[in-house]
Amino acid sequence: MKRKTITVLLVAGLVVLATMVVFAGTASACQVLKFNGTITDANGDPYVGHTVEIKKKAGGVWRSMGTNVTNSDGFYEIGYDFGTVVFYKRDTYRMFIDGTQVDERYINNWTYDGKKCCFKKWSYQWDYQIPEFATIAIPAVAVLGLFLFYNHRKRKEE
Repeated sequence: MKRKTITVLLVAGLVVLATMVVFAGTASACQVLKFNGTITDANGDPYVGHTVEIKKKAGGVWRSMGTNVTNSDGFYEIGYDFGTVVFYKRDTYRMFIDGTQVDERYINNWTYDGKKCCFKKWSYQWDYQIPEFATIAIPAVAVLGLFLFYNHRKRKEE
């Protein structure tokens, strides 16, 4: 009789211990990253209705962490659930707007948003301002001018 009671208690204890290990393992591994920010043009006006995508390099390939369209305030929010996959928060990320890469950052200063259920939540505010046309056009015109100048000199020498 005693042996049967000890066996039942031992099996019950092992079941409880195995359950605790499973839940503790998944609770520590679940991670959620959230990117949010405001996209504005050179005048500070919201950049409305444009697709923002964040990518992270994994296994030598840039993989999407999600996309979202900016709202009427130029605000976007992208969440990515790593689940039970181990990830490194300190890494390089790229921002794309309408399919064109506009920024690349090494991010190591995440904000801890607390724990909900078994998920640890981290966020990073990534605001971006679209540069003025002049900051792109002036250097392009200068390079074109130099090209034409040297081409003209070359023709004169011949």
